[in-house]
Amino acid sequence: MKTYSAVFSNCTAHSAYTKPRKDIPMALGRTLTLARKGVGAGFDLACITEQRSLEINNEEIDITKPNCMDPGSKLVLALMYGTQSIRFSGQGAFVSNATMKLVSTDAINQVIHEYQVTLPGVGTFEGDMLISMTFSGDKTNEMQADIRCAMTGDIAFVAAA
Repeated sequence: MKTYSAVFSNCTAHSAYTKPRKDIPMALGRTLTLARKGVGAGFDLACITEQRSLEINNEEIDITKPNCMDPGSKLVLALMYGTQSIRFSGQGAFVSNATMKLVSTDAINQVIHEYQVTLPGVGTFEGDMLISMTFSGDKTNEMQADIRCAMTGDIAFVAAA
């Protein structure tokens, strides 16, 4: 069995359990939040009870060109950014509060509305979103909801302090 040394200077890899270090802030997953623009200037938090994720996808465009002076030479990949997409998803028990009813109504009626996603330790994204939802349940458990959101148009980003 091979033994590997830790490559991260802030981590200890010698024990199955290591106490959290106080000098390294840890963001809780539940603080990755989605909020819907309310009346006035504020945003109202959507209740996502279990898992959530934010994907920032940067399309890669191949701009590789062969060497015209030596067409048979090795090609070296050259890329540039293309379209960027920002998507949020969440799942868990459906909480039938006022905000989640409005989020559901946005999905049902295909309403584009302003939302805010806060990524702890990184920053906040604000912009219009398209919402899709899937509801599911069985005879003995709570109704579940999966939400998928795609930001569209101009997206404002404010870095965390």
